[in-house]
Amino acid sequence: MIRILLLSALLIQTVTATYSQNNPYYVDNRGRDALLAPRIGIGAGVFTFFGDVNDNNYQHIFTSTYGIKAIASANLSRYFDVDLSVIYGNIAVNERSTERNFNFKSETFIGTAGMSYNFNHLYKRPGIIQPFVGVGVAFINFDSKSDLYDANGNRYHYWSDGSIMNMDEFAPNAEQAIVLQRDYVYETDLRDENQDGLGKYAQYTFSIPVSAGVDFKMGHRLSARLSTSFYYMFSDLMDDVSDKGEGIRQGNSRNDMMLFSSVSVSYSIGVNRSYAKSAKTKYFEEIDFYSFAVEDSDGDGVNDFDDKCAQTGEGVTVDAAGCPVDTDKDVIEDFRDDEGATPEGNVVTLRGVSLTDEMIEASYKPSAALHAKMHDIYPSGILNIKPSVSAADSAKLIQTIVRLTTKIEEGSEYDKLFDKITDEVFSKSPEKAGSVEEVYKSVDKAYKELVETQQLKDAKPLVITKSESINTTIPPELQNVDYNSDGLITSDEVLRVIEEVLDGTSRYSVNQIFNLIDFYQEYMEDARAVDFGGTKAVYLNGKLHILENYKDDGLTNTQRYLANKFKDVDFNGDGKLSPDEVNRMISLFQQGKSSYSKETINELIDLFFEE
Repeated sequence: MIRILLLSALLIQTVTATYSQNNPYYVDNRGRDALLAPRIGIGAGVFTFFGDVNDNNYQHIFTSTYGIKAIASANLSRYFDVDLSVIYGNIAVNERSTERNFNFKSETFIGTAGMSYNFNHLYKRPGIIQPFVGVGVAFINFDSKSDLYDANGNRYHYWSDGSIMNMDEFAPNAEQAIVLQRDYVYETDLRDENQDGLGKYAQYTFSIPVSAGVDFKMGHRLSARLSTSFYYMFSDLMDDVSDKGEGIRQGNSRNDMMLFSSVSVSYSIGVNRSYAKSAKTKYFEEIDFYSFAVEDSDGDGVNDFDDKCAQTGEGVTVDAAGCPVDTDKDVIEDFRDDEGATPEGNVVTLRGVSLTDEMIEASYKPSAALHAKMHDIYPSGILNIKPSVSAADSAKLIQTIVRLTTKIEEGSEYDKLFDKITDEVFSKSPEKAGSVEEVYKSVDKAYKELVETQQLKDAKPLVITKSESINTTIPPELQNVDYNSDGLITSDEVLRVIEEVLDGTSRYSVNQIFNLIDFYQEYMEDARAVDFGGTKAVYLNGKLHILENYKDDGLTNTQRYLANKFKDVDFNGDGKLSPDEVNRMISLFQQGKSSYSKETINELIDLFFEE
């Protein structure tokens, strides 16, 4: 059986490797399945028994300890599964020595409920091969019998020379003994034999099994598993030998234990949560992702996935990376450069014309100075070239863009509610409009009305609370995604970062982007901030938090993002970056007195000019 298990493992590994090579767009959706989406499967394995009767004899082919297994499991989260299993088989043990020659075969039924952990916390992205560990509670029913007699009713007697005879070695007529051969038919009920005076003891027990193994992902729904489970039983009587016996039948005080090592295959009958809400599974299956990989949307002769400057204008000459050519290297591309051959080192205007001292003096003011200094240090008009994104990763990111865009267009299930509350709040008198108490009353009233008129399903009830504030835990490496610093990562913000990655202008790695997508889907999907006439509310995970102490800081999203990201530039601490403050940081950088790198300075300039 060990050979069968090894061959099965090799076959699974070969199939898995072939599948992953032939399907570059393979995506493991294990961690994103709907809550409790079930998987069912079957398997086979072998038992190894550890008890008072030790198996030190070659296993006869008809007494090998095989078992079959039926399994059902479901995702509780990306990291934990709930597992149910039923095992049926025979545990056969044959002890052969000069002192004892015990044997038994037990028809065994095991029912187990448990939980397993798959180590996804340690991976950037889910892998094709995933280890796991688990623990549970098991009910074990056993019926142990022994092979004491041959087919003719002769009892086996084991002699010191290793032979099996039909009478005792020291019987008076022992010379007339006949040699017997074991038939491996376990005909005698050990409990009925009652050799130790234990009576009709219970033929069932409980156990706390501990398991470990490896899952092999073979597709979106099909997977295989190699596993072993260790069962410590609360009984010492499966082999009918315990510390209650005497003489050679006296065993130790430890309970019986066993291993079940198996290989199984399972199939997911659940639905991916991302598709369940809008039945888009068929839609995505029909998308030709290869066409995305070779598409050239701006018609500049460079495929989008290789194009580091998207949406180049018609007729613009580009280089091999798809970016407009800048012949005189003055940072202004040829198509908008009014001075075709600017001398090297000249500071130029936004139209590529060299600046004279008179022009600078005539137009001098903080913003003009900032422009001049920007051109003095800005290397090429484009941030550092990022590593290209692979075609497979790009396809996955495009799939995410399509899904998020569709979700934004479809809107939230509570859109009608938010619109109704907004209309009702603004219909109040100026004294009442937008107050926390009026918003709270309006939300409760509008929600009940929409549910009663069946405009809103009450399948997932909305919880309405008044809160001082709402604190969400965004991992440090993803905090810059929260562009407007409201404590939420919304679909718009995720789309913004993905598009920057595909454009080659993001400082996030591909692995960080996949971590962002996982975090958003698990914790922030459907998150939304709503302003009801001055009172802000945050919807998150089925709860609408009406913020009692919210005060608008008057900043735009970009201003707020800049102030949070570049705190060192906010020299006066007013929570907003001014042109003078940005100009001062650029001067410190040029003098070598700033801790900022060239890339950080470039990003600061880009974002500040975007504002």
